Amino acid sequence: MEQYTPAFIGLGANVGQARSSLARAVSALGDLPGASLAGVSRLYRTRPVGTVVQDDFLNAVVCLRVPAGASPAAGASALLLQLKGLERTLGRVERERWGPREIDLDLLLFGDQVVEVERPPGAHSLDPTKTGGGWLSVPHPEASKRLFVLAPLADLGPDLRPPGWGRTVAEARAAAEEVEGPGAVMVVGEWDAQHRRWRSSDDPDLAPGRGEETA
Repeated sequence: MEQYTPAFIGLGANVGQARSSLARAVSALGDLPGASLAGVSRLYRTRPVGTVVQDDFLNAVVCLRVPAGASPAAGASALLLQLKGLERTLGRVERERWGPREIDLDLLLFGDQVVEVERPPGAHSLDPTKTGGGWLSVPHPEASKRLFVLAPLADLGPDLRPPGWGRTVAEARAAAEEVEGPGAVMVVGEWDAQHRRWRSSDDPDLAPGRGEETA
């Protein structure tokens, strides 16, 4: 019998119709072969990181129930291949690190596993300047420090304690907010699972909840 594991995927975009791009990404993730959508965070507007002058990002996190694979490395690598394929399908092009993105899909957590493995062909980073682009590291090495990741991740798993972090997601979020300031992220929408789209967070017709099942 095939085993499954929860995987958390970070989503981001700030080029073109970013809200629509993220909606398409959520739907596509839920439709991946062997995967099922377990939870969708709220949608956040976030300040860009780095020195590149660009528009604010929209960010979210999705929890998928995915095949565990023959080993954590095999399962995470297979999922990464699917994510990179989706990025290309959704129109991502190569740009500088921390630069604008049509769509960004990052594997943040793969259950409670630690993975450090060479990326399979077809799954190398699309960022030509990124160091270590040939390796897959899970948990994502930047996730514990970035508020644009931690805020939506805390919607789905505030009590998660990822390996190597030494604290919960909620605690890491609070620490990052102290550094970046509360204005660095702002909730701008919630996932409407029925219509597969984002609705504004103040929409009175949006039923409470965060999408599909509880992660």
